[in-house]
Amino acid sequence: MNTDSRGPIRIGLAGLGRAGLGMHVPELANYPQLFKIVAVCDPIKERRDEAVRQLGCRAYRAYGDLLADADVELVDIATRSDDHFEHGLAALKARRWVLLEKPLALDYDEAIKLRAASVKAGNRLFVRHNRRFEPGFNQAREVIASGVLGMVYDIRLRRGGFQRRDDWQAIKRCGGGQLLNWGPHIIDHALQFLGTQPVHLFADLKRIAAVGDAEDYVRILLRNSAGLSVDLEISGGRILPEPECTVTGTRGALSLIGKTLRLRHLDPGRPLARRRASVRTPKPGSFGTPETLPWVERELTVEPTETVSMHAMWRHLHGAIRRNKPFPVTLDQAVEVMRVIDAARKDTPFA
Repeated sequence: MNTDSRGPIRIGLAGLGRAGLGMHVPELANYPQLFKIVAVCDPIKERRDEAVRQLGCRAYRAYGDLLADADVELVDIATRSDDHFEHGLAALKARRWVLLEKPLALDYDEAIKLRAASVKAGNRLFVRHNRRFEPGFNQAREVIASGVLGMVYDIRLRRGGFQRRDDWQAIKRCGGGQLLNWGPHIIDHALQFLGTQPVHLFADLKRIAAVGDAEDYVRILLRNSAGLSVDLEISGGRILPEPECTVTGTRGALSLIGKTLRLRHLDPGRPLARRRASVRTPKPGSFGTPETLPWVERELTVEPTETVSMHAMWRHLHGAIRRNKPFPVTLDQAVEVMRVIDAARKDTPFA
């Protein structure tokens, strides 16, 4: 049964590479009642032919021809990073709904211009920060909100593995590098954990294993006015695995590895005995008064839901376009991610 009398949102997909044909198309296959790809665009004929075979859609070589297709409601831009600004701007000028694959742009200035163009076009631009809908990230936020960890003061985010990457994502002039690849996703996570604009930023960018000229190692430390620090690392040179997310508070901690979320916290039902520091010399071999703490340890399995999964973003997008519902990833939030990216690049060889 169709959920809207106007039928599925008609998509024109620009770019049939890793993201477009490899991610967007299979994700959209989960929502045939909400979306339909009616046209595609790519300079490579073999990819156009494959899309026509899979989808039965129209295919164009030139991006301008895709925009001229009056049947296209939503332009889904999955082209290379260095094309995002121009392609997004042109689609907004054509008064289309626009979904931009991350990164929103190459830098903060381009992001500001796209936001202005979106406002002028009637707020029609959305950014595919699909990892905002990761089940593990959302469950970690739920645990923090429950208060069981106490006051959270340190969060560590880690992604990557050892990879001698040699495609365009390793080349600066193509918009390559981990700061624009994984960076938008994990910086977005960091900003959501912080809750407010960071007041302090430290960044370190390196090229470790990739064979191009772009950075494949990103380390950013953010801190807000409340004293919460988020330490994020994206590495193409990591040899040993680490938890994707570690959260530490005054009463407990959690770690996330794959679908397993491990918790260790003080029992909220057992108040701790009052203690006072003493200037007296402790007994030999002791470090203060011995104490047995009421620790609780749990393991949770992270499971996706209808609205929280790696492709649930599309359901939210349909609601925003068809029913004017708020989209969970605001354009201002995507622009703020680009501001942090610019600040991280500053005074480095990768600026």
